Amino acid sequence: MIKLKTFKYLSLFIFAYTIFPFLVLCFFNVPLGDDFWYAEFFRKNGFWQTQSLFYHNWSGRYISSAAISGLNPASYGNFTLFFIHPLLLILGTAWALHRLVKNAVTIFKLGVDANLLFAFLFFFYCNYVPDFGETFYWMAGSFTYQLPIIFFLAYLNALLLLFHSDSVFRISKNTAIAVICLAICLGCNEVMTVYVNAVNCLVLFLLFSQKNYLNRFTPLFILAFVISFLMISAPGNFVRGALFAKSDFHFLKACGQALARSIFMIFFWLTSLTLILLCIPGEAKNETPVIDRLFFFVKTKKTFLLVSLVFLIGMLFVGFFPSIYATNWIPQRAYTPIFFVFTLIASLLIFALIQKVEILSKANTLLSDSKISLIVLPLLAVGLSQNSNVMNAYVDITSGKANSYHKQVLATYEMLRTTKNDTVIISPIEKKPLVLPYRWPGGNGLVDAQLAQYFKTKHLQYTGNE
Repeated sequence: MIKLKTFKYLSLFIFAYTIFPFLVLCFFNVPLGDDFWYAEFFRKNGFWQTQSLFYHNWSGRYISSAAISGLNPASYGNFTLFFIHPLLLILGTAWALHRLVKNAVTIFKLGVDANLLFAFLFFFYCNYVPDFGETFYWMAGSFTYQLPIIFFLAYLNALLLLFHSDSVFRISKNTAIAVICLAICLGCNEVMTVYVNAVNCLVLFLLFSQKNYLNRFTPLFILAFVISFLMISAPGNFVRGALFAKSDFHFLKACGQALARSIFMIFFWLTSLTLILLCIPGEAKNETPVIDRLFFFVKTKKTFLLVSLVFLIGMLFVGFFPSIYATNWIPQRAYTPIFFVFTLIASLLIFALIQKVEILSKANTLLSDSKISLIVLPLLAVGLSQNSNVMNAYVDITSGKANSYHKQVLATYEMLRTTKNDTVIISPIEKKPLVLPYRWPGGNGLVDAQLAQYFKTKHLQYTGNE
């Protein structure tokens, strides 16, 4: 067995290799599109009136609306501080995921190295999240989809610690943390609201026979339901939903599209995740009591595999359906909470399969006992990052695309800020980045309108073809 000290260095390499380019790109981030829309609302109406207008006329996402408007540097006329929020979100995601993995490994006495497992889960998420740019760098997207993930992780960690808390102080502390996380998590987007309540239902099912724990958790889950109702029933959600026409067969069509996406994505994501987890030493020795209790009716390995696939497809369907049904489409950034919850649940199911299926167990044991894994694991990370987010981030930095993009966008904004002309000519972006978000006038009339409104320019004339 490879020494734990070696695992520490290996974990550090995987983590550093993953996070480094994304941290560097933070300093090339710029405001785009909806960032200006929220900022202009804030400048015209003030903080509280802006929140009321959004809640009653656009969306019940009270936390994301407040953050995008109130914490937006553009609301105060600043474009150079947009490195702060992606920096905090990336580091916050790493911290929250590490805390959850470390506590789960300790509490459930899993036979894996917590740091190594965290490093690879963090790598998988960052490398394969469908739109890293709009998930972390674009303020309007990051505060809507990535911020709740951080607090969802903190909420899961609080539930885990609450389950193992004995003293009144620890119970009170973890309950308070869970309440704060719920309030933030449920106020960002509808998909996360669905997932939080689904997790709560699963926990209630697992603890149904233990009344002492039910008394501890039930008030939290009731609070989650109440907050969810206030968020989902916001008048603004219905106003926004009315903007999208729906056919007579819209419900069935939305079901079909959500199911098709779920089946496609499960095989696209599951292959890489299985390969990664199979190569982490020690998993063949783990027991999975939570999964076993949840799937208590499963008697054979084949049935377990089938039920696991159906469960994952159902979980993805629940994430895709609300957006497709409400707006007839789902942007790449909206995949973020779906992908993240998939990563957590699929990892648990893969752990169970490695423990139950002999061929997988033997493969994992072989990797655990071989020093070849010292070579295999880093090569696996580097290999899987090809043509994906991690390698694209390195390309943005080393090719100069990020720097060129940053300078050109800020120069254009400065021109818009200082011009006295009614018509302003906008040039096409010379070097489009691969990871940093891209929204530019010309191909998107909404972006034109948002910039014109914020900079008080009557007309934007675009000189290129998108």
